[in-house]
Amino acid sequence: MTNQDFYNFPPSSKEEWIDQVKRDLKGKDFDDTLISMLWGRVKIQPFYTAEDLKGPTSEYKFHPDSKLPGMSPRIWNNLVSAFPENEKSTNEEILHSLQNGAEGLILHVEGTENLNQVLKAVHTEFISTNFLPTGETTPFFHLIQEWIESLTLKPNMLSGAIMWNPCDELYRSGENFNLGIDQAAKAINDFKEFREFYPLTIDFSRYANTGATGIEELTYGLGEVIELIDKLSKKAISPSQVFDNLAYHTAMGDSHFAEIAKVKALRKLIVELAGNYGVKIEMESIHIITSTSGWSKSLLDKNTNLIRQTYEAMAGVLGGGNSIWVKPTEGKSASVLEKRIARNVSTILKEESYLDKVMDPAAGSFYLEKLQEEIEKSVISDLQKLEDNGGWLKSFQDRVLHTEIRYSRETAQKKVLSNSNIKVGVNKYLAKGKLENHLPFERILEKDFELLPSRATYFVEQNILSNA
Repeated sequence: MTNQDFYNFPPSSKEEWIDQVKRDLKGKDFDDTLISMLWGRVKIQPFYTAEDLKGPTSEYKFHPDSKLPGMSPRIWNNLVSAFPENEKSTNEEILHSLQNGAEGLILHVEGTENLNQVLKAVHTEFISTNFLPTGETTPFFHLIQEWIESLTLKPNMLSGAIMWNPCDELYRSGENFNLGIDQAAKAINDFKEFREFYPLTIDFSRYANTGATGIEELTYGLGEVIELIDKLSKKAISPSQVFDNLAYHTAMGDSHFAEIAKVKALRKLIVELAGNYGVKIEMESIHIITSTSGWSKSLLDKNTNLIRQTYEAMAGVLGGGNSIWVKPTEGKSASVLEKRIARNVSTILKEESYLDKVMDPAAGSFYLEKLQEEIEKSVISDLQKLEDNGGWLKSFQDRVLHTEIRYSRETAQKKVLSNSNIKVGVNKYLAKGKLENHLPFERILEKDFELLPSRATYFVEQNILSNA
């Protein structure tokens, strides 16, 4: 064996590399040429080295080890949507999905459905069952409780989440927050024995899907957590109980690496926030649902959306999502084919891309580690400002957060309209002739207290489709 050093070069510092790059640029400005901005706040350098990190990095643990022998190190639930308008046909669709790759459900429930029919022959102990209210909150919770009691479900036979929290009431009606706090306290007590079922979910995705930057999304989502802890403490619910009963839902946008760093930052920030309340929680105990973004999709050339779904789901897996929800762009109107494609994305990432073989593949990347660090610093700074100015609820009531997010939304939409931000299938490489496959356009009319889902491509769609 030859013991020869093939790489006997003197080490070079990052500063020396930058000096060489500046010489190669021949007078062009280094920052203007090679540095870009993420979300208007974080500088993206052209390259990163170990010098950018404060010290050695560690691998994150996104979930506890499997109780079943032989399972892969990385586990996530593949969630599919169900809209029980016709209970019998919905049940058939659910069973078909669970037999063909789905591992969990998002049930969009109004509160009048027969859940025994909808979930007939579904073994909830083996899947993740998540409920998303589409109607009034009180009958919705009554429905779930009645269903659990009718089946005499034991605590270990139900896992998943109720995708609601009192802040949702404000975005739906502009009021009923205090009633929501009463319902939240009741839900925490009602489900206290169901250790793997979370009766409250913080919906970070509401900000991402309405045009907020990733930093704004984390700031206002964590602001909701702080507000709930404060209000629930007056109902004899401790911070520890709040954290034990919270799931978190975030949407994955099209800034692929930034989204990976964002979800990892969220997990770490939750641990640190809990620590500020004297609550010690482990990273692997946090349940994060990642969904594909509606903001990044377009009504123009809907087939391009299928590609976006894939890399957004991939970012969710690499970022540490415990449940991956690939949303068909057309929602409940999606075709059988579109639902099948959405359901199969997770299977492909697992069975063909082998993303389940390593717990945290992003660990140790100089770029991602530094990106996560910068996101965390920005969120902590903004969260401190939010609290200094009265907190999340005051920001909502004064419409400060609405103004900020609407500004970010309109800025992003204007960039797509002016072609300064390229969106394939929208302002670049447009489908023509028989390849055109557009979805119908409807204007988004938003009340002052609302933040309605929108799209970065909205202004372009308005120009092209509103007159079609």
